[in-house]
Amino acid sequence: MKPPGGRQDAYRARTRASLLKSAQEVLAAVGLNATIEDLANHAQVAPATIYNHFDSKDAYLKEALAHLWQEWVLLAHNGRPQGQDLETFLEVCRTLFRIDRTSTLLGQVLSKSMDNSPFVIDALRDSGGEPFKEALEKNGLYTDEFEIRLELWAYCLAGIFHGLYVGDKMSPEDADNALRISLSIWGLTSAQAEKLTSAPMTH
Repeated sequence: MKPPGGRQDAYRARTRASLLKSAQEVLAAVGLNATIEDLANHAQVAPATIYNHFDSKDAYLKEALAHLWQEWVLLAHNGRPQGQDLETFLEVCRTLFRIDRTSTLLGQVLSKSMDNSPFVIDALRDSGGEPFKEALEKNGLYTDEFEIRLELWAYCLAGIFHGLYVGDKMSPEDADNALRISLSIWGLTSAQAEKLTSAPMTH
């Protein structure tokens, strides 16, 4: 028997939130190769329950990944408003470069997921694009052909996260250097990039 009215909506929202949390745990343990049976078994529901909330397995995993990413982005902002300025955005990147790959849920998920960078980029495509554009404009930087530049920069960042979380190819300091190089996409000089990414980390 389904709860009536607003209670039914609340019940559905709780179920959806529980499914997303469960999918994040599966992503951390298995990665993107998880089957719908893996996901349903971990959530202790029938596969049909998942399909009642999500159009497909990929849609389910992408939303779970996007929600986890946004939670960590908010933590990394440490109470500062998103889109405040470019330096804040870059400090958030540098903070995420330094999360532990084995003891944090996001680190575990990235370790299992970054081999499929296009999937991850697609999952995070809508995360913070407009606030980032506003921050660029505040700094007088290029926003013409914004979508093309953003796509290119997304792949640069994906490469950095891959180097950090898949095979330990990069240190956080290496990632900072790669971030500085990538900022040329937005018209920053090497001196400007150095200035924006060299401040001591505040948290």
